[in-house]
Amino acid sequence: MTSRERVMATIEHRNSGRIPFTVAPHTSLAVHGRKLLDLLCRYPNDFFDARQLKITKLEDLRKRQDFTDKWGCPWHTENILVTGAITEHPLADWDSFASYKIPEVPKVTPEQIDAAKRIGEKYPIWAGIEQFFQVMQNVRGSEQLFMDFYIQPEEIQKLIGRMLNEYHLPALEEQLKLKPDIVGFGDDWGTQKQLLINPILWRQFFKPVYKKLIEVCHQGGAKMQFHSCGYTMEIVEELIAVGMDVVNPQMAIMDAGQYGETARNRITVMPDLNRQDIMANGTPKEVEKHVIDMYDKLGTPAGGLIGYCPIEPQHPLENIESILRTISAYEKKC
Repeated sequence: MTSRERVMATIEHRNSGRIPFTVAPHTSLAVHGRKLLDLLCRYPNDFFDARQLKITKLEDLRKRQDFTDKWGCPWHTENILVTGAITEHPLADWDSFASYKIPEVPKVTPEQIDAAKRIGEKYPIWAGIEQFFQVMQNVRGSEQLFMDFYIQPEEIQKLIGRMLNEYHLPALEEQLKLKPDIVGFGDDWGTQKQLLINPILWRQFFKPVYKKLIEVCHQGGAKMQFHSCGYTMEIVEELIAVGMDVVNPQMAIMDAGQYGETARNRITVMPDLNRQDIMANGTPKEVEKHVIDMYDKLGTPAGGLIGYCPIEPQHPLENIESILRTISAYEKKC
């Protein structure tokens, strides 16, 4: 069984033996360098060839400290190892809405299509589209946007309509030219304790958006994977209802047992680990226990669980190896 076959069998709940897993080095290679790259090659994941990774130099990260993104949002970064902050919102005033220019959709090239075919010989073919709610916060400003749900909902709906029809749907259709197995998507919906907005508002404004994106994704023959940081237990049922295939939640702040009961046999879970505490400050044994305790509460022997190893610069190499060793050998027994 190839890695691609193992991943798809897991998502479709067709017994795949050991669970597939992936890693996200983020900016850690700039700190740990060759030692981390050697670890990633020693424990090969099921989503990409770690041997193709490049060791980012800190000076290259510094070049990206200040920039303006395609949505017209200027960014400034104080710490080059973490995401920066937006310093100005192009739609801070709704009077700018009529003249606001939605960015052009990137076109898929023949070279990208050929590269996807080569990847598919072993690994799942991956595509992606930009966040939706996060982009809305970026262009409008979070505080203003949260008030708009109550004060100017008609303007919110207009922005949603333009983003969906002028960018996100065309971008998704373009990405489907790659014939991907999975399309990645995400929005950070939670605080540490609850959803950022009332779940009633989520169902009113965003459930239809996600439903449409997933329908188009499925029509194109791909699964959709959804990442969301924060406490999102309140919308797990909603994500299942609109047909989401894989969810990547911040599991460490939720009850994994409750989440597992809700998700089991209905949606595949790719859980984030406790990267802020246990992965950074725990011992290798504590890290191993953390992974096993969480994974034992999720998925079934037939599938529904994908391992995920997020790596941050502050994580000790011995803890990273403990995670990789544990995940790469994990099999769901019951």
